[in-house]
Formats: sequence, C-alpha cells, structure tokens
Amino acid sequence: MSSVLRLPPFPKGWYSIGFSDELPPGSVTTHKLAGRELVVFRTESGELSAVDPICPHLGAHLGHGGSVTGETLRCPFHGFLFGTDGACVATSYGTKPPKVRARTWSILENHDTVFVWFDPKGEPPSFDIPPLDMRSYVPLTRAKYRFRGHPQDTTENSVDIGHLTVVHGYERPKMLGDLREEGAALHATYEFYRPIGLFGKGFGGVRAEFDAHVHGLGYSFVEARTPALGLEFRYFVFATPVDEMDLELRIAGAVRKLETCDLKGPLKPLGFSRHAARAVEPLVQERSFRVFQSDVEQDFKIWKYKEFVPRPALAIGDGPVMKYRRWAEQFYDELVTGKGSGVAEAAAGS
Repeated sequence: MSSVLRLPPFPKGWYSIGFSDELPPGSVTTHKLAGRELVVFRTESGELSAVDPICPHLGAHLGHGGSVTGETLRCPFHGFLFGTDGACVATSYGTKPPKVRARTWSILENHDTVFVWFDPKGEPPSFDIPPLDMRSYVPLTRAKYRFRGHPQDTTENSVDIGHLTVVHGYERPKMLGDLREEGAALHATYEFYRPIGLFGKGFGGVRAEFDAHVHGLGYSFVEARTPALGLEFRYFVFATPVDEMDLELRIAGAVRKLETCDLKGPLKPLGFSRHAARAVEPLVQERSFRVFQSDVEQDFKIWKYKEFVPRPALAIGDGPVMKYRRWAEQFYDELVTGKGSGVAEAAAGS
C-alpha cells in the first residue's frame, strides 16, 4: 500500500469568505467554497446572507447583476426579490410571489471577518466560533493568498513543534502542557526563543509564549506574549478550501494597545506616556505583522508540495501530530482507508 494517501478535500467547518469591510451594506459578491459557488449580500441595514447563486425562478446568476434593494436581493433577470432567509418575497409584476426560496448557507461575522458553514451533507453547524473581544487591540493588519494545499495541513502546523526551528529559525521550542481537546476546539501552549527587532534595534533571543486555539480546520488564532517586553499579540489564520486542490488563506494580526500593556525592559518608558505609546504602536504593529507574514510565507514552500503521509515516521520532538490527526477525524463524514483520508488508518497504527 502506498504511504501517501489523499485527504478528503472538504472537511466540514466554518470558513472565511472575506473581511467585513470587503462586504459593505448594499454589496453583492460571488465566492467559491468547496468547489461550489455562493452569493453573499449585505442588506442596507447591515444584515448578511449567503445563498446559492442560481435564481430558483428562471435560473439567472444572482451574483452577476444582482443588487440589494432594502433588505432583499434583487434578481437581475426579472427583478424578483429574495429575503435574507432565501424566500421570494416579491415579483416585479405586482403579483403574488411564488412559494420558492434560494438555498441559504449559515453565515456569521466575528472580529471583522465573515465565515460560512460548509458540510458535505448539508447539515447545519455542529459547532460555533466563539466571539472574541478585540477592543483592546489595534485594527487588524491583513493579507490574502491562494495556493495548493489542504486546511488540515495548515492547521497541523499548530502542533508540529519540530518544524519551528528548521523552517522558522525559532530556538528551543517546546510545548507547555498537553494538547487540550474540547469537542471541535483544540488548544496548545508552547514557548520558543527568537531574535526580534524593534525601532531598528535587535533585542536578542527573546522568549515568546504562544496559546494556539483551533476551531475546526479552517479557523485558528494564536495569542502571543513576550514576557520580557510586556507585548501581547493576536494572530489569525483562516484556511478556506476553494476547490479540491486550492486554498485561500487569509491571515490577520494585531498588537494589544500599548497603553493597556504592562511594558517592561526597553519598552517600559512608553508606559509612562500615553502619547508616546500611541505614537509607537503603528511601528510595533507593522514590524510584528511583517514577522508573522514572513513565517506564513516560509510555510508556503512546504505546503505547496507536501503530501499527506498516514503513517509518519515520527520522532521525539515532533509534537503531538497523531493526537491532532485523531481529533481532526470528526470533520470528515467518511474515512475510507486507501481511498479517502487515511486518517483512521494512521490513527490505528500509531
């Protein structure tokens, strides 16, 4: 049997289809998720809705020429109006609308990001993305990529401790405690050392602590701290399977507002001046996001060409890869050894 098997391309979960400011009131946009198109519109009052693209009346594509009218989506072909629940609520003829509705997708908005639920069988969401209060952080800096990959691979990096030194140059990485499972959520804490530079000055090997939080295979964020400097950050990675081979990867990051941090070491003087702290924040945000973005781009070189190996030859120091993979099984409806994911086979052999 081959040691390389393909994962099913579309695990169920919440997937990002855009950031909130990309979907303003009155907008109608077409997106691709799991090999399927969907149309997202935001009403004039700000409510979001995601529907199948084809009008159930006579087949027009609602994302090409469709428009928002008040709290409805207007079909470009005959002007029929559809509510956020997909129901046809009016015709352009002044006659009674047909009892028909466009299929809707579950959609939610969290920390300025829009997510759509996908399930291969069309089942409703089986877990949520918890709300996250970002008021004590600066606005998110963001980037978007598209490349060959799978969401299980990108999320696996959260527990693959071994790659941190080789790919990213971290020093002495180690997990702090066990991998923690909470249903569809996974949590890990680890530390490492790495040189950092702020204001053009290097601070040597600064210890960083990371709390990684994963919810499904399309959503993860890290709460990072540098205890010696008193800085705190949040970094987000959203992996969305567009089709069987390609991912859209959205990343975002923000530093905690310096006036709310307990600044230490060379940054401590900033704690005595709100004006100075606010003046320096943009530089800290720009430099920290640049480092995060560079780390993600280093991973591209691996993700683009790697394959899923169900029976990896693991060594001490790799991290809890197999525990992560057993946890990930819940997001697939079928695990067919040799023809599907190989996840079950790998778990049984570990």
